[in-house]
Amino acid sequence: MNESSSAAVPGSSSSSGLSESSDSSRVDNSEATPPQKAASEPYTMPDGTVIQVMGDVLGPHSKHVGLGAGDLGTMAPLGNGEFAMLFGDSFSGEGFGQGEWMSPVGVVATVDENGFLRILRPLNRGNRVKQTIGYLREDQLTLIPSDVINIDGTLYLQGMWNRTLGDVTGTQIWRSTDGGQRWESVGRTNATYMDHMGELISWEKGPDGYIYVVSTSFDRSNPVYLSRFTEEDMGDRSQWQLFDPTTGQWGDSGTPILEDGVKAGEMNLRYIDGHWVLVLFNEETLQIEVRIAEDIARDWDDVPTAVAAKHGSWGEKQTPLNWSQPYGGYIVPGSRIGNMDIVVSQWNTADNSRYMATQFNVKGLDTFFGIDSPATEREQDVTVRELNNPAVTPDMTAEQDLIEQKPTTLTLSSEPASPGGTAGYIVGILLAAGGLTALSWPLLRPLLPAELRATLPFE
Repeated sequence: MNESSSAAVPGSSSSSGLSESSDSSRVDNSEATPPQKAASEPYTMPDGTVIQVMGDVLGPHSKHVGLGAGDLGTMAPLGNGEFAMLFGDSFSGEGFGQGEWMSPVGVVATVDENGFLRILRPLNRGNRVKQTIGYLREDQLTLIPSDVINIDGTLYLQGMWNRTLGDVTGTQIWRSTDGGQRWESVGRTNATYMDHMGELISWEKGPDGYIYVVSTSFDRSNPVYLSRFTEEDMGDRSQWQLFDPTTGQWGDSGTPILEDGVKAGEMNLRYIDGHWVLVLFNEETLQIEVRIAEDIARDWDDVPTAVAAKHGSWGEKQTPLNWSQPYGGYIVPGSRIGNMDIVVSQWNTADNSRYMATQFNVKGLDTFFGIDSPATEREQDVTVRELNNPAVTPDMTAEQDLIEQKPTTLTLSSEPASPGGTAGYIVGILLAAGGLTALSWPLLRPLLPAELRATLPFE
């Protein structure tokens, strides 16, 4: 979740990232059938685009995989019309703060023949969602996903480590070669990188082979910057190049590509129909905005802006022109410029009565931006590399097994836990894992808070 609020997740409903709730603590809804969906009437926006609210993605539509409430929902194609979908702070219960607290959480989803986004199964193994990355949740520590991308069959996930929302202690990138079931760390970056302007990102591989990154801070108060890198430099941000639109040059320094009237929140960058599409939540205007340009390395301040959802009163009917407290904004794989699906988040921070990700269908962006779109139908043919028995390294297997063998929930105390006591608990888990320890420890140790790493009796 990324809402400008100091609201904390109730400790009574949380669990440690190194543990999973026992099956007895969660109702088994794996056999439940999601209800049918119905789209809203079409709304013609002032910019001429036509938007339909296609319905919520979570709630009763995700109950069958053990997921009740959540936000965000960034996506990457998996092939055969399916895609991975990663949510932020999520709960197994029916609402915010209810049930097990997990972040991030992944599912496999698709768009059916009627245009509705449907969750098929968990991204992880089994029939119920599990936290995608294992970590020890103490002092409200949470991992918020920025974006996930598929590069030739390998999934890459970037996330932000938060001590309460907006207090980013660092970012990290993971990869998966088996469709999102197992993840290994690629690299970790201090939050001070780019003076915090590299915390919240979205990325996409361009036709020239570079991976392009838009980034900002995770506090909705700053402009948007542009970087690029090659896949082999994924984990080493010192090798990433920054763009300076004032000179048109790439190098070690850069200036914002988008800043006029913009305080950037969550962003989503995708290359569609030969154009760069940027969807972002703008704190300055309190709306989900869409910008499209043929070239990415440019000044984006003069790119026209279309609106997908605008903030309004909770007391009024919820429509694209009155969508209270919107944020996020993630493009559904297979979208075309003329027929684009965007997942928008919504959180009533006053009473937590609504905490949800919702599908919007937007038609007419091709006309608004003067683009000769090839078709309005969804693009179903997503090219990815076939995963023929992808290599699974011993450390990946050991890490996953250790996570799945962990004991029942650790209750988040209202008082800060003792680093020494927690360290002893972790050591006990590792010792109980026996032969897995040596293989798993190099991957697990960097995920622990610094204060805990310092207390451990071994490297």
